Amino acid sequence: MTGEELDRLFSQVFGYRQGEIGHRFGFIVDVPSDPSKDTIDWKRRRALVQQWAQSLGDVPNHLCAVFAYVSPGQGNMDLLWPAYELEIGQPVPDSAQALSALEVASQPFDAIYGRSEYWIALTQYSTTAPLKMAAARFGFKAATMPGFTEAMIPALCVDIDEVHKRVMRLAKALTWADSVRICFDAAGKLCDLVLDLRHRMGFASSGKLNNIGQAGNLPSGEAYVVPYEGEKRGIVSLSNGILPIEYAGEIALCEVSENKIVCIDGEGEWVDRFRKFILADPARANVAELGLGVLGDWGIEAVGAILLDEKLALHIATGRSEHLGGVTSPSDFLAPENVCHVDYVYHKSLQPNIRILSGELCRGREHIQFVENDCYLYDKVSFEA
Repeated sequence: MTGEELDRLFSQVFGYRQGEIGHRFGFIVDVPSDPSKDTIDWKRRRALVQQWAQSLGDVPNHLCAVFAYVSPGQGNMDLLWPAYELEIGQPVPDSAQALSALEVASQPFDAIYGRSEYWIALTQYSTTAPLKMAAARFGFKAATMPGFTEAMIPALCVDIDEVHKRVMRLAKALTWADSVRICFDAAGKLCDLVLDLRHRMGFASSGKLNNIGQAGNLPSGEAYVVPYEGEKRGIVSLSNGILPIEYAGEIALCEVSENKIVCIDGEGEWVDRFRKFILADPARANVAELGLGVLGDWGIEAVGAILLDEKLALHIATGRSEHLGGVTSPSDFLAPENVCHVDYVYHKSLQPNIRILSGELCRGREHIQFVENDCYLYDKVSFEA
């Protein structure tokens, strides 16, 4: 992308007028702890960071800085590692050893946040959770782009205003509802899941980050809510039912009670691994998010990276939730290495044997059907943006 294209994109995202001069942009990139852990996409992303920083810096009076850190090998962990400032255009090192060998001083992240108005994190592993917390604390805006590849560029070119309109309508509907009921067809088996939405608000992640202190994914295009997790004294969560999750043709049928996965049925090697993974830590079993991605409406296809894929369709996540408005945080996990937030996206290319037959938002005796046969029913969701 050219400097003009990047300036247009980020003006729409961050809410400044294209052509305004003197904005400060910070780019964050991670490097493998060891070269053996590198990937082709990771290499290309590190090069892309410097290309974007150089191109955007060519726009009159825009200032760009690039900071690299050693990847922890897992997403959404707190940024406790030192950051190294790189020269614009300088190749990003491919390992922790090469990064630490640079003749530049390292700094804690808290010391660099004030350097920029706008932060763009083009990383292998997600920084969304820690940057949401830091943006509110330090007063910047941040676009997080974990796993971004050039195949995702078409998703940066959709009509952001129309995406915003649809996402805002869905977010208001999620706030209105006390619960949501989703009926799945999992390879011929009908599964009903009820998620408790009491004491919660719906949020919009439309790609527009107009307010200081905001951070969110780019590409974007989803409304989301954290189901009630039962944190209020004497008020248990009413989330219950069966959540089906598919991988490589195997389907795990997850029994949900009080917003936790308590039992997993199904057969296969992946199901066995998944069962051990989820049940090894109660915080991993937490139902952490209901997301309503809309980019599938524009024909955007899955690319195999959750950054984009979760924006295509309805998805449900487990694990950490406090960065989205819930209460499950890293301190609730049994060990730091267990901290996670994992999204499961119900798109035909990702879970081909699971379909969403219907979805209803409920409040008292009122019921609004908002999904039918995998498609959103916008005309029935009468909450204007």
